[in-house]
Amino acid sequence: MLSLLILVFETDLGTSLLFFGIFVVMLYVATERTSWILFGLLMAGLGFWAVSGAERHVASRIDAWLHPLASAGGEVGQIGQSLFAFGAGGVVGTGLGRGHSWLIGFAAKSDFILGTIGEELGLAGLMALFLLYALLSERGLRTAMAARDPFGKLLAVGLSGAFALQVFIVAGGVTGTIPLTGMTLPFIAQGGSSVITNWALVAVLLKISDVARRPAPVLAEAPV
Repeated sequence: MLSLLILVFETDLGTSLLFFGIFVVMLYVATERTSWILFGLLMAGLGFWAVSGAERHVASRIDAWLHPLASAGGEVGQIGQSLFAFGAGGVVGTGLGRGHSWLIGFAAKSDFILGTIGEELGLAGLMALFLLYALLSERGLRTAMAARDPFGKLLAVGLSGAFALQVFIVAGGVTGTIPLTGMTLPFIAQGGSSVITNWALVAVLLKISDVARRPAPVLAEAPV
């Protein structure tokens, strides 16, 4: 309900989807019931469908996702330009600085910076970038497994899930897999608050990992 209220009052699809995803992931980890994931996906789909009928901003995002190559005013939209960028990059890319990210518009340095990477570094560069993101998320999950207390486990899982969901939401929107949300790509996209938040996320995971792997203190024997 909180996620849907954010979507209704802020018309922010990205933040709503991120909060809802974190809630479902942590609920699944805490209860070990797969039914929560299915129920959560059903609730999210019904909620977005209902809000898209009332909010024009959300409906326009869905229309742009369904028709990425439809032109508005004689120009193809941002998703269409991003798809052309991925196609132009091919497997190995056009080379650094040889892309045409300016065609995407003002968002070329925020969420659509992934399109620039796909054009200049190609599919190989994108796979390398996604592997680095996956490695960071995997280390966060290993930290959750190593944590001794339940709160530390859930906190590490939630932070790792938040990071992975950010990458999925941005990459899915830019590639046309899901509706565009306007979120920033962690550590790459331009934006001060996003960079600070993700570094704070990594700092908390490092602290949990340090506490989890620190040797247990040896209790001194009381004198007789």
